[in-house]
Amino acid sequence: MSEKTALDILKEEIVIPENVQGKAEAAFAKIRAEGRKPHSPSLLKGDKVIGLKRRGGKGRRLAAAAAAAVLVFSTITAGAAYLKWSKGLERDLAVTKDQKEQAESTGLAGFPNLTAKNQGITMTAQQSIIDNYYGYLSFKVEGYQAGKGKEPGFNGLSIKVDGKDISYTHEVDGEAVVDKDGSFEYRVELYADEGKGSMIDKEIKVEFSDLGVIRKKAGMSENVVKGNWAFKWKLTGSDAIYTAKINEKLGESGATVTGAEVSPISIKASYDFPARIVKEEAVDETAGIEYEAEMLAEPPLLVGVRLKDGTLIMDTQGGTLGYTDGGKVKYEERFGMGRILDVDQVESLLFVKKVPEEERELAEDDLYIVNIR
Repeated sequence: MSEKTALDILKEEIVIPENVQGKAEAAFAKIRAEGRKPHSPSLLKGDKVIGLKRRGGKGRRLAAAAAAAVLVFSTITAGAAYLKWSKGLERDLAVTKDQKEQAESTGLAGFPNLTAKNQGITMTAQQSIIDNYYGYLSFKVEGYQAGKGKEPGFNGLSIKVDGKDISYTHEVDGEAVVDKDGSFEYRVELYADEGKGSMIDKEIKVEFSDLGVIRKKAGMSENVVKGNWAFKWKLTGSDAIYTAKINEKLGESGATVTGAEVSPISIKASYDFPARIVKEEAVDETAGIEYEAEMLAEPPLLVGVRLKDGTLIMDTQGGTLGYTDGGKVKYEERFGMGRILDVDQVESLLFVKKVPEEERELAEDDLYIVNIR
């Protein structure tokens, strides 16, 4: 299902003013412009895929909060196996040696180590990290010269888990696009469309096609290598989870948090949040005018967790949010995490109370902190 189709489904479930629809489509356009390519073949009705920015300084944690202002939506080897971790995942997840060993022993991290060669390009399926609702895949690409300062990418990507299409986003590793030797890492993030645990111990098929250089406005248009690189293996994964029933109102927002789930790399919140239309200030950049627009209200955005020792982790990745009962009352948010969590150490979920006017990281005063233990 395309992004447009997902939005059309939402529109059918609850009446959305044209201004809201335009903002949602603009948000998807922004996701594409940032290099994250959402693909959503089978979202629940009312859900929307969100691609949030990767880690990158102060703006990284504010990206999730800013999203609240618009409607958007392998065999495991013991011991020294952690040395096989992909550079990008090791860096972005900031994993410790103990976390690596724990991830390997529980099956959270898998190392398929499969290689496909075509047209002088070698691709290796390096690593997977899979939990109940979310997953990372890392591929290394060697033998392609994109040119200095140019971003490589694939024209086609097909992913099936257990024989079914699955929702995903994909991009070149953003912090080190191309190494000195011309190789680069390609990241895929998976969403468990079929429900909790639906990716664990399932066969995955991934096929890339046509590697070239991406031009931000015109798409791929130069130095294209026609070819296919296909992989098939059985995913490992961790089904560790902490589930809590809650009944806590989020201030005067009209939202009541009713449930929470915490997995090693994903978090989920359930709300009671009766649908309503609100008026907000909007800007027509083309005409250069400000106006008042009718918007579909959204609950405070889920942005992270607080650990038992008081540490705040606000590093949400892509995810889904939306009504699960046809746009009436029941609302869910589910996001991947850019850190590996010890589910036993997570004490609270964090929701945005207010977005700071100045550019800074969110502090406790900016958050609703909902205890789940």
